[in-house]
Amino acid sequence: MVAIAILVAGILTTVASHEPFESRLVRLEAQRALPTLEASLEQASPELNALFLDYADDQALWMSASLAILRHGDMASDVLVAYGLSPQFQQVLVRFGADAVLPISYFRNHDVATLRARHWMGERFQQLSHWWSDEEGDADSAFTPYRRGQMGVALLDTNGHALLNQFVVDDEGNVEWLQGERLVSGVGDFFTSGLRELESQWRRGDAIGAADLGWAGVDLLVMASTAKVLRAGRAARAARVGSVEAQGARAGLRQGIVASGGRFATLPRMAKVTAVAGTAYVVARHPSLVSALGANLSNWLGWPVWLGQFLVWLVVLLPVLIVARLAYRWLLTPLLWLLVPLMRLCFRTANQALARRTQEQKKSRDEKEANCKPFYLN
Repeated sequence: MVAIAILVAGILTTVASHEPFESRLVRLEAQRALPTLEASLEQASPELNALFLDYADDQALWMSASLAILRHGDMASDVLVAYGLSPQFQQVLVRFGADAVLPISYFRNHDVATLRARHWMGERFQQLSHWWSDEEGDADSAFTPYRRGQMGVALLDTNGHALLNQFVVDDEGNVEWLQGERLVSGVGDFFTSGLRELESQWRRGDAIGAADLGWAGVDLLVMASTAKVLRAGRAARAARVGSVEAQGARAGLRQGIVASGGRFATLPRMAKVTAVAGTAYVVARHPSLVSALGANLSNWLGWPVWLGQFLVWLVVLLPVLIVARLAYRWLLTPLLWLLVPLMRLCFRTANQALARRTQEQKKSRDEKEANCKPFYLN
């Protein structure tokens, strides 16, 4: 049994992947929750699997995300991993579909002067607001690529298709910003955005405040100098999404959604038993998780991955083989001793019945031939 366990453990270690337990578990659960995406999720990163597992209850959300990856590939995957847990990003993804990742990706990869100006104005507006309020600013306000993507999400949520129509993908797969469309849209927004927003709120049945009516009046009176600058500052401040919460959510996504060992140690005894039993059930359903446990053990102890996987498989296979041998010796063998005479009796009875039926058929056939002979002679 030891030799067989060593041989089987070596074979399973050779063909096993080196994926850690948490990542493998998230991948399997994501494939179970979204069986239609099983093939694509098998090739996706652990972060994407965790994200789709979080999206599993919202069909429109995971379908939009999968279409974005199918249409735009790695570019969409990077945007989803970075901003996928943001509620505002989820809203624009469902609202505008797969192409919603285009402006966000462009702003992440390009230091746009107008976007930097918006950020600067938002910072100055926030500093001024501290004079008459107790509001605290963000801990990290640097104009990083991640912050530019956040501003892209906010701008897309505000401007909608007017911004989305300005971005296309060239024949090399790069996102390009149509400057002509940008200029025309910018001029139109400068003079008519207040009126259009007012009409949109009215059509949707949203509450209309005095500020909305005021900005619509500014558009009607074509008062666009100082008032428009103040309005741009307000929009820039609105575009400053809470980066601390968003970055914390992204860090949580990258670390996985499975509880760590430190959290497990703080659980009550009953909760620990339940967690261990549930993990054992999942491992029994998906034996590939045994290899993932071996990879985790190797990472904890600093061993080669194959060594940890081999030891875990050996520890798992030895009890299984011992139980199988005991079951064969004390359960299966007595049953076979009891079943063999019964099977012989059944075979003997079946043979006798078959022989009797054959004799009856032969006798019936002979009688028919005997009755038919006088007819042929006549």
